[in-house]
Amino acid sequence: MNRTMKTILALLAGGLLLCQQTQAAPISGAIEFGGSAIASGLSGPPCTIHFLDPWHSLAGVGTYAVVPFNTPATFNDFTFIGDGIAAMLTAPDMPAWTFTIGNTTYSFDLLALTEGHVLPGSMAISGTGIAHVTGFDATPATFALQGAGTNFNFTLSSSTTATIPEGSTTVLLVLGLVLVGIVTLRQKLAA
Repeated sequence: MNRTMKTILALLAGGLLLCQQTQAAPISGAIEFGGSAIASGLSGPPCTIHFLDPWHSLAGVGTYAVVPFNTPATFNDFTFIGDGIAAMLTAPDMPAWTFTIGNTTYSFDLLALTEGHVLPGSMAISGTGIAHVTGFDATPATFALQGAGTNFNFTLSSSTTATIPEGSTTVLLVLGLVLVGIVTLRQKLAA
């Protein structure tokens, strides 16, 4: 490798090391809540899920591991039409839930349903959206709500929100390894 190429590589490496960006980390993990909810009726025609606040945190992992058990959270009602995988929100639920501990606010925006089913005595709803935590990047996440009860009053309900692993880190790692391989190959060919 000639001296000019080494100088260029050294400048690029130095530039990358000295280039500082302020980036928040993505949210990781999951959190589960318990509480009561009432459905306006069967899934199919417009069905509103009304939450009897507050709901309370049950368990958290990852970014949510610091959330104490029984932390109160506010859940916002949402309405959907259709049944099963054809279920669709009538409007995004932003935020679907939220709570604050000290200066840190946690929330989740429910943007779309992947499934929704309500019968007298049981419900199962899942969807996707964006998780938010103060100081972290907004992160894609999944949402699941299930419950059992009498008629459309669900007293043993639970909701779990889990983040979806972000793929760009893996892509950057692979690209870095490819770049190292190319530089190594060029060095061997030049020798």
